[in-house]
Amino acid sequence: MNQPIPRAGRPWIIGFLIVVGAAVIFYAGIFLGRQQTVSEQPRTRALGIARASPKPLVRNVYSPSIISDPYFLDEQRKLVEALERSCQFQRQNCETARKARAALNALK
Repeated sequence: MNQPIPRAGRPWIIGFLIVVGAAVIFYAGIFLGRQQTVSEQPRTRALGIARASPKPLVRNVYSPSIISDPYFLDEQRKLVEALERSCQFQRQNCETARKARAALNALK
């Protein structure tokens, strides 16, 4: 007939069942997660959506000169425009905005 499991073997059986259960739950999560991420992409581009900007999203860290990097120049242009808006609307930083514009024009 069925003999009882000795006490020394019970921790091994419980540990084995925990490992097998964790593996089953892990792979079930991966399987179910993949099913929810499938989405249909539009075949045509909607009207009014512009193309991606040709400007780089990050600075070229291997560039020998940071001053000629397009990303750096674009960021400096944004800062100068923010200073000019501050001067125009709040009458603050006007001298700084003029000097920054002159320095940016000198870089180009």
